[in-house]
Amino acid sequence: MSNNRNVTRQTTLFPDEIFHGILDEKCHIEFRDHPRYLMESYYDLLESDIEDSTLKAELKKLINKEPDFLCPYLTLIEILKEENQISEANKVLENAYTQALNLILDESGRWPGKLEASWIPNWHIIITIFEKAIYLWETGKTDDSLDLFRKLLKTNPNDDFGARNYVLGILLDFDCREFHKW
Repeated sequence: MSNNRNVTRQTTLFPDEIFHGILDEKCHIEFRDHPRYLMESYYDLLESDIEDSTLKAELKKLINKEPDFLCPYLTLIEILKEENQISEANKVLENAYTQALNLILDESGRWPGKLEASWIPNWHIIITIFEKAIYLWETGKTDDSLDLFRKLLKTNPNDDFGARNYVLGILLDFDCREFHKW
């Protein structure tokens, strides 16, 4: 009896050819960001009862004072999206993403071996990279998005933010909006 089944190669979460030279398997360097000095000011600002226009201006001031603290970028992006200023929100996201990479990449452009969410000061970095990956998926750049989600999963195996679900959604050929409904 002849077997006429079409067999396809299994897609893995971490194909070696993608991560060669970017994520070093032997790298045990863990990136641990430090608490940011403007964090308290940021949360005080969020709790204040002010108009969005004032909040945006204050967030921009925080960004200028401490560009490596990414939470103000993320909040500013949310406000800009609510105001349908998508182009401006995308520019802010790109700036935040660039800052995130500047924080974590070594001199050779390699990611750390670990970027774990169990260390709370890393959250703003992980969320920024996560938001960039979602943006890439939404704009049809699924390969780039998949690459970022895989890097997040590889450096944070506990997957506190659910990167593996996004990897699966992309591999199952979901549209990003369709995936979020799922």
